[in-house]
Amino acid sequence: MERNPTQQRQAYLWRLRTALHRQLSGLAYGLRPQQPAEGLEYIPIAADARRSFFQRGVPLEVDVWNTFKGKRERYYDVLSEQTADAELILLQEFRHDPLLEMSHRRIFAGRDADMAVSFYTRPNYEAPTGVCTVSAVRSLKTLFLLSRYQEPVTKTPKMAICTYYPIDRPDCPPDEALLVLNSHGINFRLRRPFLDQMLQFEAQLRHHVGPIILVGDFNTWEQGRVRILEAVAHSIGLKHIAFPQGVKSVRGHQLDRVYARGGDAVQQRVVVDPGASDHSMLSFKFIIR
Repeated sequence: MERNPTQQRQAYLWRLRTALHRQLSGLAYGLRPQQPAEGLEYIPIAADARRSFFQRGVPLEVDVWNTFKGKRERYYDVLSEQTADAELILLQEFRHDPLLEMSHRRIFAGRDADMAVSFYTRPNYEAPTGVCTVSAVRSLKTLFLLSRYQEPVTKTPKMAICTYYPIDRPDCPPDEALLVLNSHGINFRLRRPFLDQMLQFEAQLRHHVGPIILVGDFNTWEQGRVRILEAVAHSIGLKHIAFPQGVKSVRGHQLDRVYARGGDAVQQRVVVDPGASDHSMLSFKFIIR
């Protein structure tokens, strides 16, 4: 049967995406290091979540923020005020400083909080820094993705947390759960290490059946990185969620991004407060279909 123009266009786009994905995969896996970076450490910050599952059709608040290691004066105030009602808090450059430990536990009360450490702050190596995922629902399982390349000067890897949350019932199968990937993209390297990290994410998300939320500071500061991330997102059916003005950008390219599938994002807003961080907080409601 002869295809109509719409079917022909759809088939062409599918072939194009498939070819691009194969080229990207071959390039990245041919150039990746033989040995992964070392130093992964997991820190449970809080285990207070009282809910056992998310519900379809019920909006859940999601907040995404690069905290700039909590260095600025209004960090604690903004984190406390803006995330008070959030079901998911997804933080990058999160520093669990001993001076803030009790404050963090107080903010995250009634929720679970898990951290994957990228490095420890000098001089005493007592302040772990990495990505932190906070949730009002207990997870089914949590995985950590350590970038195979390191930043060139600090020799530190980038981290991501992949968390699975049950939907509608506590015994929801993991492959049908809400999968949330909270990431920090490798920064001071050329495109090849960035590509490799994005393909790590793609491999983790590729076979998941249920809804997905992919967020983070991807360090997409140039068009090539944006294209790589968009190609990976499209290959697994993720849609880019747009936000109002105020998202941190470099030369017109937004660094902080949200992608999702299997639900609807509504009420997107941007919290801009230079006194709290050099990045704005992205907040939205997600309704699982």
